[in-house]
Order: sequence, then structure tokens, then C-alpha cells
Amino acid sequence: MKVLLFGIIAEKANAGELELEAESVSSLKHALEQQIKGLRELSYALAVDRVIVHNDQQLTGSEEIALLPPFAGG
Repeated sequence: MKVLLFGIIAEKANAGELELEAESVSSLKHALEQQIKGLRELSYALAVDRVIVHNDQQLTGSEEIALLPPFAGG
């Protein structure tokens, strides 16, 4: 599945997107944290089909996945 990366996360990965396979949100987060050095230490959100997810859920591989860095309010 295609994972879109933004902000500091894209900088750390040196890419705007990655191709990964995962069966669930938790396994996807684990794979991303293994691939992107320093991601585990960041506060980030993961969105599935433009909705931020807070719990584990199954993935089919056809979803739009985005990894969002911390946002500054204002």
C-alpha cells in the first residue's frame, strides 16, 4: 500500500511516500518505525482514508494512508 508522508516525517524518510504491506494499523506502524529512523520518538498521527485512527484496525491494502507530523496551532 502507498503511505503518504508529510513534514518532518517525509524529511526523515527522504521521501514523500513509501510502499509497504501490512494487515493492520499496528503492524503498519511497526513497519514504518523500523523503516524511518527516529519516527518512534515523534508524536505523529496515522490517517486511513482521511480519518485519523486511534485504535488498531484491519487493512485491505486499498486504503489511502497518510502519516501526519505534529501540527502547530494558531
